[in-house]
Amino acid sequence: MSRARPRPGPPLWRAPAGRCSLSLMLAAWLLVWGLAGEAAAQTPAPAVTARLLAASPEAATHFADRLRALGDGAVRVVERDAELTLALGDEAFRMALSAPGHGPVLGVGVTTDRVREQVTAGCRCSAIRAGASLAAQLAVLSELMPAARRIGVMLGPHSAWQAPLVAPPGLILDVIAVDPPQRLGPLLRRQLPDWDALLLPTDPILFGPGTARLVLLTSYRQRVPVFGPDADYVHAGSVASAVPNSDDLVRAVRRWVAQWRATGRWQEPGFAGHYHLVINDHVARAYDLSVTPGIRLERTLENTP
Repeated sequence: MSRARPRPGPPLWRAPAGRCSLSLMLAAWLLVWGLAGEAAAQTPAPAVTARLLAASPEAATHFADRLRALGDGAVRVVERDAELTLALGDEAFRMALSAPGHGPVLGVGVTTDRVREQVTAGCRCSAIRAGASLAAQLAVLSELMPAARRIGVMLGPHSAWQAPLVAPPGLILDVIAVDPPQRLGPLLRRQLPDWDALLLPTDPILFGPGTARLVLLTSYRQRVPVFGPDADYVHAGSVASAVPNSDDLVRAVRRWVAQWRATGRWQEPGFAGHYHLVINDHVARAYDLSVTPGIRLERTLENTP
């Protein structure tokens, strides 16, 4: 006797009809497009192409090498059809801006005088300034000489910093205007006894090679340590300085270019915001100062405006 086969039951899932099925189809399409958009967002943007101008081929090659090594492909140096120009130093910056129909230009390591002359409202340009910020140099001074309270700062018309200067809590900044530069010696001899330390800004006129001997010998005789303004001064007898090296400038270029790409406008001229410490161990020991600033200062200099 044959047995009857059981009838199949209702399906476990049935495609809904009407507007419900359209809603599910729409949701599926939205999911697909959402995943596609997420994948597109994860795709890195193409590199910004840049022409590189420098005082010498060696300088241009070195900077291009560091840009490739640290730039994550965000900025690519090309010979022609570049989106913007990177100009290393004052003369390259001047040349880039004097070219007829020049496009966007970013100066790198540009002195204060050149920034004031060239960066105008319609120049389509900006500049990473030469030297280090007041905040960075004060961080170096405070770490190596924590007992210092009254700091002398001498400024001229060509200095990278301009008055008024704001002192952080616990410090007093005595800002002395030196104009003309011939007043530097008499002012030093009169003011140094009132200060715990002397802090110098980048200034090619007031604190160039011609005045280093005067400043450093006068300060040493009165036992007042000098900090800043650059590596050359440190090698000549300044205690220490925050200094932007080529890698620090490359990081600054990446930041400036990223903002330009995002907004279509350059940010205002400013300092690199990344620095390295240069210290003269012999001079620091002569003043009984610590020569082991530690990791905290290094991290501070990596992220100081």
